[in-house]
Amino acid sequence: MNVQEMIDIDFLQKVQDTFAKATGFAAVTVDFRGNPITKYSNFSPFCSLVRQDPRFVDSCLKCDAYGGLEAARREKPHVYHCHAGLVDFAVPIIVKGKLVGSMLAGQVTLHELDNGKLSSITNDRSSWEENEEIAREYANIPSKSYEKIYAAAEMMFYVINNMFEKDMRHYVKEEWNEKKHQMIDQLKVQANLEQELTEKHNQPSHSFIDPHFLFTAMNTLSCLAIIEKAPQTQDTILTLTAMMNYMLTTNESRFVPLGEEMDYIEQYVKLQNVRFKAELYVLMDIPEEHQSIFIPSFILYSIINQAIQHKIESKMGHGKIVIKGYVYGDDFIIEVSDHGMSFSKEQLADLYDVSHYGRNYILTAHPNPEGGTTVKVRIPNDGVEGSYRV
Repeated sequence: MNVQEMIDIDFLQKVQDTFAKATGFAAVTVDFRGNPITKYSNFSPFCSLVRQDPRFVDSCLKCDAYGGLEAARREKPHVYHCHAGLVDFAVPIIVKGKLVGSMLAGQVTLHELDNGKLSSITNDRSSWEENEEIAREYANIPSKSYEKIYAAAEMMFYVINNMFEKDMRHYVKEEWNEKKHQMIDQLKVQANLEQELTEKHNQPSHSFIDPHFLFTAMNTLSCLAIIEKAPQTQDTILTLTAMMNYMLTTNESRFVPLGEEMDYIEQYVKLQNVRFKAELYVLMDIPEEHQSIFIPSFILYSIINQAIQHKIESKMGHGKIVIKGYVYGDDFIIEVSDHGMSFSKEQLADLYDVSHYGRNYILTAHPNPEGGTTVKVRIPNDGVEGSYRV
């Protein structure tokens, strides 16, 4: 979770500025990586000059990192001498037992009587005294007692952690309410779709559709849409939406353009690949000028579904299905070929049942020499509805 989402940064900046003005300390708040999330408050000219010198800037950054890490390890404020001899302190910001950032403050000197109370990060003191400009600014650094420094650090520890805790509770409550509303909306949509699909399933044409597949996929997508922020989830939802639209607007008495059935098959294969992590694809070799031919709805889907279910059940998980279309005499022929596809006697009998499509449509199946099956669908040109010449 981003620390900027947990708290009002503008309000945090005001608190930090007021603290710096009241105490004379410099201060900045950083995330757990050490990146500032506020502007510097009361930053001393001495430290600004030291950090501008390429000889000292790395030591400054190391001191910042050390202070934050040590405070996180101790889970309380840590006061220390930096490489330049100033006193700094780090206040850990802990939310639900996890470090989310720190407030770094200080840039003061210690009263002489307290010099033995703090350890230094390094014994190697920077040679900033050689720079006259920096040395002049050092004389302007305020001096504080150890008690006042630690009291200020402890005060900010309680203040800033209380701020984060309150804002975090508010953030979690808002996020939960948002997700709850999203879930309710998703469940309403799902319930409506399931009701519509159940009603459509009672119609003869939808005996070809496996509603269990659609309900299972919808449940999966509902969860993904709420808990994930992934492009694949959004793409999958759009795919399923396109399928639902085709299914709910198609019924037994209607014929559909071949191109629409092809689009539906493409979406169906795409969704099966996501669902089973498969690598199935359909090669469609049908000239564009013939894609406006009207065919009985779901006539190709029933064949493709059988081929794909065979691959999934046999755990092949990959393969190619080829669909070809061409004019033969006065009729239009559609061929569906798959090297791994096979049909039981019951499945063949179901395909040959002309009551599904009408006696004008003839389906035949024959084995391929290299294995698998090719199913042919004859679309007649005899003046009836669905004739390929309209």
